[in-house]
Amino acid sequence: MKKFTFYTIICFIVIFGIFQVYSTPELSIWTGNKCSKCHINPQGGGIRTEFGWKFLRDASHLPIGKEEIQKIYELFDKSQYWSNLSLGDSSENYVSWKFAFGLDFRFQSIRSHKTELARRRYFPMESGLYFLIQPSENFNFNAQYNIGPKVFQGQDNWMASFNIKIIDFLPEIQFGKFQPSFGLRDCDMTRFDRRIASVDYTASLFPPDYSEFGLELSFRNFEWFDIYAGVFDSRFLSYVTIFGDKPIVLKHNPTFTSKIVIYPLIIEDFLFYSFLGSSVLINGNFLYSSSFVGLNLFEKFGLFGELALSDLKDMRKTQNYTIKLMYYLTRGVIPFITLENGKTKINITEKNVWELRNQSGIIGVKYFPVPYVEMVAEYRYFKSMENKSTRWAFQLHLYY
Repeated sequence: MKKFTFYTIICFIVIFGIFQVYSTPELSIWTGNKCSKCHINPQGGGIRTEFGWKFLRDASHLPIGKEEIQKIYELFDKSQYWSNLSLGDSSENYVSWKFAFGLDFRFQSIRSHKTELARRRYFPMESGLYFLIQPSENFNFNAQYNIGPKVFQGQDNWMASFNIKIIDFLPEIQFGKFQPSFGLRDCDMTRFDRRIASVDYTASLFPPDYSEFGLELSFRNFEWFDIYAGVFDSRFLSYVTIFGDKPIVLKHNPTFTSKIVIYPLIIEDFLFYSFLGSSVLINGNFLYSSSFVGLNLFEKFGLFGELALSDLKDMRKTQNYTIKLMYYLTRGVIPFITLENGKTKINITEKNVWELRNQSGIIGVKYFPVPYVEMVAEYRYFKSMENKSTRWAFQLHLYY
């Protein structure tokens, strides 16, 4: 483990030195805001904060100020983020809490990479419903439910957690069933930070919307760094296996996580926004670490790089990296290029080691035409041990 940790630190230094022009998921690096600025959960995803809701409402290519867009927008808009949730029927026990809701719906069309003659499929990737109850400024309860089948090992449909902030200079406490803070969370479920190289490009290290029961402390009181530390159950991670029968962790063995993100000072007229960080997840003989860096240059280019490593002692090692370049062409239009590489080594016996490699390249564009609508068009190249293939993909994302 010491050797692996040392290797992780070295890789982190290397990726920052060589890939110091690569950036984070589009909206964060575009706006210069942390994920927790737009989402209740510090890791991102799930219900949006009032700031996040207003930003996505106003950041479309055709803003709501245009008369035609305003008419469409008014058909389904909620006039304000918060609603009042009233409890009790008398002045003595009457309570009024703040209530908010949201959703994400993603629909995709793509052909599988597994076979050359695969037919094009049209299917929902996500159908998530969220709600937030806030009795006071220092306490809230939020939950989400994804309507749809569980496809991946360890995947589950729901999350729910309490967030407590007692005093400003103390860490925020989150407990319940939610995703631990590690790596960078992205809506792309095929990214190599949480998938691994395999024979047919279907193996996941962590399932989409991975969550566990646990508790996490997050210290985000300063603009220039965030720190996270948590302890979690491993019920759902234990469902992830090698060859379908060897779990990577023991059920209910504790999982420990830590993460730090640093936001260096901005260089005027050149570096609009930047961050670098590293995270670790440990459970028994399983160790996962990621190192990442992102920059927004000249307020036009977003660049991002992430290196993800895992080590299951005497059984499997993985090493994956992602590089992404984005260009903020105009309001609500973001073309991008992504390159990924994954390598997996599996110890069959002491002398027999399998090495699997996958490469992926994506050219695409994200387009936010009107409030609450995102469209993504991609051309994907993929190479595995079995074949090489190219595919067009299209995604429609409705959010609220």
